[in-house]
Amino acid sequence: MHIRSREWEDKDVTNPAWNSIADTAPTLEGLKKLSFERQILVLLARLHVMYPQMASTGGLIWENLRMPAYALALGFEDPREAARVTDYMMGRPWTELIHRGYLVQNGSKSYRISEEGEVALASLNGPLLSRGALEAITLLHPDLAEAERDFREGRFTDAVRDAFRIFENRLNTMRDASSDPSVHGKSGAKLAHALVKSAAYKFPYPGLSPNDTTRQEAYREALRNLYAGALGLIRNAYDHEAYNLPQLDECSALELLYFASYLLRLLDLS
Repeated sequence: MHIRSREWEDKDVTNPAWNSIADTAPTLEGLKKLSFERQILVLLARLHVMYPQMASTGGLIWENLRMPAYALALGFEDPREAARVTDYMMGRPWTELIHRGYLVQNGSKSYRISEEGEVALASLNGPLLSRGALEAITLLHPDLAEAERDFREGRFTDAVRDAFRIFENRLNTMRDASSDPSVHGKSGAKLAHALVKSAAYKFPYPGLSPNDTTRQEAYREALRNLYAGALGLIRNAYDHEAYNLPQLDECSALELLYFASYLLRLLDLS
């Protein structure tokens, strides 16, 4: 019989909010958008909650955990979605927990969480996101998949940094593909101005003042400043001085991510 040390009995090894997989991702699609590292820790956290209830029957048994009565996928309202989540989590994530030694055999077919697993659970931190935020993040520009993953895992600063790096990389790609020598060799805010001034650049809203060249130029100048400002104020600040900026919560992070998403959609129209 395995006796847990007093050290582990007294240690709160995981955020008590992580009681269900649905707390992290309310759909299987959202779950799959998490990094694999996050997926296995989310499963481990759920097993950590379930283990005391299953210890009397031998521990964590693969066949039992797949049964709906054990509610591995607690929190998923649609039984079909819950079944798909269970199938997914009891596949590669379960196998990886065993491979890493986070789950160790407690009998011929049963497992318990090892002390190494308890240590790994201590790294499962970060804010518990609202369902509204998890739904809103799905509407971002598809190029922001990396930023979306960071956001889902509560790494708000990383998400914003990634999003505006992606925006800058799109500008660099347009520069590299351009035949206009005026944009070659430029980067950052200077590139933003040169690119929009370039004859090859297609203004995204051609219906604005089509017969007024003065207003057209004013709109182009505003767009140049918008791109350059995004790079100068947001991209540079979050890349180099994030520690000097206010801490982001899910709302403020979403606002910045949607701004980056809008900038990318403008480039799509160009």
